[in-house]
Amino acid sequence: MSPNAPITDNSASTIHALAEESDETATTHHEPIILAELTSPPQESESMKDRRKIADMADRAYRRASTKSHVLTRSKAADIALLSMEELTVGKWLGKGSFSNVHEISKITLNDEITIKQTEEGTKIARNILSSNYLRNNKKAQDEEEDGRRSNCRYAVKFLKKELRENHKKYAVGTTDLVVEGLFLASLTHPNIIKVRGLPDGGVHSMVENGGANGMGYFLILDRLFDTLTERIYKHWVKDHQDVHVKKDNVLDRLFKNKMRDEMNSDLAVRVKVAFDICAALTYLHEKSIIYRDLKPENLGFDVRGDIKLFDLGLVKELHPEGRDRNGNWKLSMAGTPRYMSPECGLYKPYNLSADVYSFSMLLWEMISLRQPFKGFTYSQLKQEVFHEGYRPPLKQIWHKGLRSLINVGWHQKPSKRPSMNEIYIKLKTLYTALSPDVAEEEISHDRRRSTYIANRLSKMSLKHLMAIETKDDA
Repeated sequence: MSPNAPITDNSASTIHALAEESDETATTHHEPIILAELTSPPQESESMKDRRKIADMADRAYRRASTKSHVLTRSKAADIALLSMEELTVGKWLGKGSFSNVHEISKITLNDEITIKQTEEGTKIARNILSSNYLRNNKKAQDEEEDGRRSNCRYAVKFLKKELRENHKKYAVGTTDLVVEGLFLASLTHPNIIKVRGLPDGGVHSMVENGGANGMGYFLILDRLFDTLTERIYKHWVKDHQDVHVKKDNVLDRLFKNKMRDEMNSDLAVRVKVAFDICAALTYLHEKSIIYRDLKPENLGFDVRGDIKLFDLGLVKELHPEGRDRNGNWKLSMAGTPRYMSPECGLYKPYNLSADVYSFSMLLWEMISLRQPFKGFTYSQLKQEVFHEGYRPPLKQIWHKGLRSLINVGWHQKPSKRPSMNEIYIKLKTLYTALSPDVAEEEISHDRRRSTYIANRLSKMSLKHLMAIETKDDA
């Protein structure tokens, strides 16, 4: 990143663990990978050998992460359905991360060979029957739309970018990150964290033969999201906000002004509720000593129900007590997106969970003010004025006193002065219920997982079985 490049577009992308200095340090849950043994450019036989090495590296990282962790469990990952890439019809491109692309799955066509699956309830399911049920549902739902969305594309697939797969070092790092991300997603259960639904049949070693499936490598099947928080802010909320203020500026009657004030509160309540849900997801992670490290609107999306989901857990890190220093910090790599990155992280200092609190506060300012923080800043300007000198976006943009106070303390220059995510969660709940006094307690509870498609009794069945059940329920 050029020091004089504006903090927009490419320069606002995620920095994967000091990627500016070394691609080899772009790891998340594992130790830096040394790939000197990998050949480049590969011949066919050498390519197979390199893929096997990469698969072995990813497998070791997977086992090391699950063995050391108090959160991750390989038994939960074993409950996830296994599919091959050849069984998926990859649809339109949905988005990208630093290492991966995400596409919708427009169809699942199971292999002709009948494989019997034994479910938890002892029911034997033939794959070809599941496939026909899934396809019948797709045909039935082909013309259905909800807010202009295709309701039949319920799942998405995430796999490494093609250019990454052509670079052995980045391919190894990306594969390892994707494998461990899948392990995290399989082990975490929260209504505002995306859920993994499928993994490659054969695990990391599925990428050895033919480079995975048609050279696609390792992949994750996820619930499909329909728009990011970025799109929601700048395509919808900005317009709604402007409409309210146009009415307010042109109405003189006091009664109508009161009505406009109610509309403004209603408009604000929508955004506070989304912030409250995001806070709930982060609180859940922090309770498990997991730091997210890359909070930004591009990493948050809305499902078909309109629920906000935290996704792209590529930079999450579980913090172990033995790694904490006397000041309560961990020596972690500089990782994240500069616009939302805490000063201590951006200055390569040890940090802790409060780095997420800073990022959340910056995000909250953006959601309430409907403006991008530090727009037009260069990287050197950001580093000097924000990281060193403590400059923050203007709080006069936040007319609500309670939110203004919460943001101000949350992005404090000193990490020890910031509240915990749980304290912010409690405060946001109070603010939201004040803005929406008629909301029922169960409507804002985060104690249970909300699912559009899957009943609790089926939670441990395979994706293929779930799809068959879902189509029967939707018929």
